[in-house]
Order: sequence, then structure tokens, then C-alpha cells
Amino acid sequence: MKKGKSFFFPKLVREIEKIMSGEFNNIKFIIETDFSVIDNIYTLHNYLANIFSNLISNSIKYRQANADPVIKIKSEVREQKLILTFKDNGIGVDLNKIGDDLFGLYKRFHFHVEGKGLGLYMVKTQVEMLGGKINVESAVGQGTEFRIEFNL
Repeated sequence: MKKGKSFFFPKLVREIEKIMSGEFNNIKFIIETDFSVIDNIYTLHNYLANIFSNLISNSIKYRQANADPVIKIKSEVREQKLILTFKDNGIGVDLNKIGDDLFGLYKRFHFHVEGKGLGLYMVKTQVEMLGGKINVESAVGQGTEFRIEFNL
């Protein structure tokens, strides 16, 4: 994935956290990161920033009513691939019902927050345009985990 320039994950998360604090100023959220294995990637900044921003924003929007959102972001390397994991303690979704529609254009599954059904569609599209893959695990009431793989 040799496109763009090198971007430092901790800096990107700090920038997004600052933006989200303004956007969600009445919501206390926690972002925990572990970039100890790999902390940067050489790629297109706009795509990477949008991917991180959408996944973090969704974790805050689709939080449990009785708990502060906790978002855990981790990087690792396996078999010459960068794996980025975004895990939250949110409301989750029933993947058996939703299936592949989760990443569909204009698809929405929770209507208690504003949205147009573009965010996850854009995330998947941008991950794939960068040569990567995205997978999701989720259960209602158990949160959601997105795993993104990029070749190194």
C-alpha cells in the first residue's frame, strides 16, 4: 500500500478525539489505543482519517444508554498484514438479520440518531480502494468490533 505519505496513528486519533469532543460535547467517551506494534502507515490521509473518524463517531452515536462509550483501537502485524481493530461497548447489531447490508449504501438500522446510511458504506469503499479488507463482529447489547486488514 504505497500511496500518499506516512501517517502516525496516535496523532490521527488525538485529532479526531478533539473534533468528536466538540461534536459530542455532552457525552463522556473514552478512546483507548494500543499502537505498540505498529504506529503508522503509508497511505492517503483523507481516506485513513475518514475511516477512523466514522468508526469512532459510530461508537459514540450507537452507545449503550447506561454506559459511557469505550472505544479500543489496536494495531498488530500478522503475516505481512497490518490489522487495525476498532472495538466498542455499544448497542451492537444483529448480523444474522442485517448480513451484508451493514455496509450498504443508504442502509440504516437504528433510527434514534441522525444519519443517512453513508458512513459504513464509505468506510468499506475507502478500505477497499486502499487495497484492504474489513470484517465485523457484533451482537445486540454486546458492542461491535471492526477489523481492517492492509497489506504491508
